[in-house]
Order: sequence, then C-alpha cells, then structure tokens
Amino acid sequence: MKNLKILLIGQPNVGKSSLLNALVGQRVTVSNYPGTTVEITKAKKKINNTKIEFVDTPGIYSISDRSEEEKVTEKALFNGELDAAIVIADATSLERSLYVVLQILESHIPVVLVLNFIEDAEKKGIEIDCGKLDKYLNVPVVAINPLIKKGINQLVNLIVKIKEIPRQSFLIEYDNHIEKGINKLSNYIKGRLPKRFIALRILEEDKHFYKYLKKQRILEDVKKILKVHSKLAEDIAITRFGTASFIAQKVTQMCSLKKEKKSHDGIDNILLHKTFGLLATGLFFIVIFGILLYLGNFIQTVFMNTTENLLSSFGMTDHSIVSLILMSGLTGLAAGISIALPYVFLFYLLLGLLEDVGILSRFIVNAERFLKKIRLPGKSFIPLLLGLGCTAPATRATRILSSKKEQVYTASLLAFVPCSSRIALIMGIVGYYGGIIMAFSVFATLFVAGLIWALGIAKITHLEREPLLLELPPYRKPFVKNILAKSWLRMKDFVYIVVPLLALGGIAYGILEVVGLTSIIVKPLSPITSWLGLPSETIVPLVFGFLQKDLTGAMLITVLGSDISAALAPLQIYTFGTAAAIGIPCIISLGMLIREFGSKKALFITAASIIYGILFTGVIWRVISIF
Repeated sequence: MKNLKILLIGQPNVGKSSLLNALVGQRVTVSNYPGTTVEITKAKKKINNTKIEFVDTPGIYSISDRSEEEKVTEKALFNGELDAAIVIADATSLERSLYVVLQILESHIPVVLVLNFIEDAEKKGIEIDCGKLDKYLNVPVVAINPLIKKGINQLVNLIVKIKEIPRQSFLIEYDNHIEKGINKLSNYIKGRLPKRFIALRILEEDKHFYKYLKKQRILEDVKKILKVHSKLAEDIAITRFGTASFIAQKVTQMCSLKKEKKSHDGIDNILLHKTFGLLATGLFFIVIFGILLYLGNFIQTVFMNTTENLLSSFGMTDHSIVSLILMSGLTGLAAGISIALPYVFLFYLLLGLLEDVGILSRFIVNAERFLKKIRLPGKSFIPLLLGLGCTAPATRATRILSSKKEQVYTASLLAFVPCSSRIALIMGIVGYYGGIIMAFSVFATLFVAGLIWALGIAKITHLEREPLLLELPPYRKPFVKNILAKSWLRMKDFVYIVVPLLALGGIAYGILEVVGLTSIIVKPLSPITSWLGLPSETIVPLVFGFLQKDLTGAMLITVLGSDISAALAPLQIYTFGTAAAIGIPCIISLGMLIREFGSKKALFITAASIIYGILFTGVIWRVISIF
C-alpha cells in the first residue's frame, strides 16, 4: 500500500476547497469569499492501492512570512514530508497565479498545475494552451472544473503516479549581481532543501530560512556585493513576475468576448457604485431577512403544530417526577428545533447561494466603505461576516489581522453581530410573536449598540487602517447540490451538538423545578429582569442561553409556555430579544476568545459586552416606555 501526502496551494478564491471537495467528497466547506481557510484542512482518500492525504492550505499570492496565511502554507511546504503540490491557478489571471508556481518550482517540489475557471476565461476572451504551458514549465497541466468533475479523473491518475514523474527542473535567471550573491550564500547553507532556493529566500529576507545558514555573518558579506540593489527583495520579485508574465503571454491567446461580459459589467456598475452599491447591499440584506422571517415563520408554524401534536399524543397522565422531567426535556427539544432549525438552515442556504453566484464579495466591498468610517481595518469584515454564521470560527478568523490590538477590537464587535443562533432567536421569538417590524427593530438596535461601542473603542485605541485586498469572482451559475452540501456541513454542529443540548436543557430545567431550585437562581438575578422590565422567570432562558444560544428560545417556551404573546407584552418581547442578542453569545465563543487572547482579555470582553448589553437594553426600554 502506497502513502502519499499532497498539498493544495493557490491564491484566495481560486477554488482549492472546491477541488478538495471533488477529490474526496463532501468533507470540507466550499466558499466563494476569501478568509474561509484560515487553518489547514486535511482529508484522506484511498485510490486503488494508494492512500492519499490531501492538505488544503490557506490562500496565498506568494511564499513568504509576511501574513498568517503565508506562514502556515510555508510551514506546510517546507517543514513536513510531502510528495507533491497541486497548484491551482486561476485561468482568468494566469500571470498572477504563475508567481507562486515559479517559487515552488525553485524549491524542486514536484508540482501538478491545474487551471480552474477555464469557462470564465473563455467568456473574457482568454484561451490558454495547456500543452504549451506544460512545455514551458516542464510540469503536468490539467484544465479542471471541480463543480462538474471535469478533469478530475485525469488529475487523480497523475497524483497516483506522481512519484514516477521525473523531477521538474525550472531555473529563473536573475541579474549577475543577484546570481553572484546566490552562489556565495549557497556555499554556507545546510539542510535538505535546494541551496539555491534557500539562498533566494534569505535574500528576500524570509527570516524562517535564516536557520539554514552555517555562518550568519556571511549574509553581511553578500549584502556588500548586492549594494547596487537597494530593494533586493523587490528586484527578485520583479524578475519572477517578469518570467511569469512572459510565460503567460506565450501560452495565452485573446479571442472574441462572449455576450455575457457586458451584462456582468453592467451589474458591477450598480453593485460597486459608491451610492447605489450601498443601497443595493442594504436592500439585499433586508430582502434576505424578509425571506428568513416569512418563510421561516411558515416553517416554524408547521414544526410547532407538529411537535405540539406529538407531545400531546404522549398524554402523560402519570405526574411522577420522572415523567415531569422527561416532558420538560421533550418540550425543550421540540421548541428548540421548531424555533432554531428553520432559520439556521435557511440562513445557510441563502449564504451559500450568495457565495456561489459571486454577489457576496461585492457586498463586502460596499460594507468596507462603511467600516473605514469607524476606523475598522478592511480585513476585519471577513471575521465579521463569518460571525453571521458562528461567533467561534469568526473569532479564530481575526488572526488574518496584522496586530493583536486590531484582533481584540474586531473580536469585541462580534458581540453585536447576530450569529445564526441569534438570528433564529430574533426571527423565531421576536418575529414570530411580535411581527416583522419588531424583528427588524432588534436588528437595528444591535446595529446602533455596536456602532456606539465601535466609535468608543476607535476613540480610545487610535488604530491605523489597512486597505482590504479582495478578489471579485465572476458571476457564476449556482449549483443546487453544492449549496445544499455547504448548508449541511455548516448545519452538522447544530444537529449533532445543539439538538442533544436542547433536550438536556429542558431536562435540567425540569429537575430544577421538581427540586425547587428555580427560585434560588431567579431571586438573586431579579434586579436584572427588573431593569429590563421582564418577568423574573425570564432570567432562566437568558442564563441557559449563555451555555448555548439555541437554548434561549426553547427555555423561554419551557418557562412561559408556547403562547409567548400571552405571557409577554410586545415591548417585553422586543426587550427580551435585544437583551438575549447583545453580548458574546455562548460559552463556546468564550472558550475561543480565551484560546485566542488569553483568559483575562476574554473574560473582560465577555463581561463588558454582557453588562453593556443589559444596560443599553434597559435604557432603550425606558425611553420607549415614555412614548
């Protein structure tokens, strides 16, 4: 049995995750916006007599140690044993994609080059001769479309035989001074990697490779030789870009444009317009939340009626302690599924659709224009966007920001970004029992509360903004199978983790009621509910909600009954929804904050956001009560 380790490498948004999905099945999240693959994703597959481990690395534009993504990819390439690298190139921008290919070839790692988005290139009037590209680089070149499995079998056959393919040799000629410096350094380099490659990385000031030098002071002697190059790393990069440009030009032919190009440009003229783009983005999100509310309400009604009929069919005439506790568990489970499941799954379906079509990246561009007004780094929109799904991975995604100060600032703002569980709570409780206007009012309150928080922090921290570099993918036809697969992958945690917790939460409340401990929890915290203008019992779902936000709605129904509108006035429904939605949402998110920033900062952010949310909501309740 043969074992192979293959790395997938490419620039952001080039389709690495889609390719991995096509190679091994529905095991990874496929995304059409950058920042999804912050950490390495692994998947294994047995093909004939060969076990292959595929490693999907973060999207990079070059091999260096400047960004977190580049550091992770560089470590995967050179610190571990691997058999080959599959480099995914964007056929619509071959010149830019070839830069990282040339760097890997300089390291003598076996490469298979795959060209993705061939159809998109043809629509732009670009035709690439794969045979010519193969001859120039002396590496196998395969045109693919992972969504329809085009070229996948050919790629698999190459991977299985990768050890039988002769090692590629490709040499970039630099100017005489640089070549002299490379040769001098090579005499003082140790290690298994090619000496020429290590010398180049050292000359490009990649500190990760300094450890390969036998004598560190030799670097000073080499720099004297290279005095004519005041910006040595840039000069090396320019030569490499020139080589990539030359090859791309030789293998590319321009042809007539497809008609679709003009219509796509017209859409971009609207979506990326400084004024109309912002309006279109706002309108789209209103429509999306409208769909969530109306369609989610319909599904919730069906679920609630079904689950109530099922619960009543149990007809527990036995009022023993066990039956009461069991009934509480079933009520919590049924309520949680009825409230959360429709909205969470619908949200992921809509998110997947926007990703596949290519609209989501345009929304990011428009949102970034707003973020700069509150001095938020451009890249921070990526974790904030991920926060609409789940706060835990969004917290981890703050690693893409350049400083800890920026990371902590952005992570604190996730307290005001409604994750899928909070969206389900707002839609399933506030929207279902209070109506669409009230649900949108909660979202508006979150926005205002977050804006005040952000402006306050911006005044204190004085952060320097970084521009957001973002790929704008072409508009594509969505694949229903792909969207459903992504939605399920994102829903798995809810089904396997949250659903059991819903039942356990109901059982825990049943035990508290039977033993008579509910009042012990309610009374000490009654000042909070009094400040919020809520019945004292509502502290139970708020407390349980911090364990897992999906428990909040289920526990509210368990505590007050299924007819929430009879137990709470409209203003109280709004207040409860707002109080439950503001703040770091759950204990899992707290754990991720501790992992990223340490316990002191994590506990401070969590406590500050919860206290701020309670105070803010109480003030809003009093202001509205006056009118």
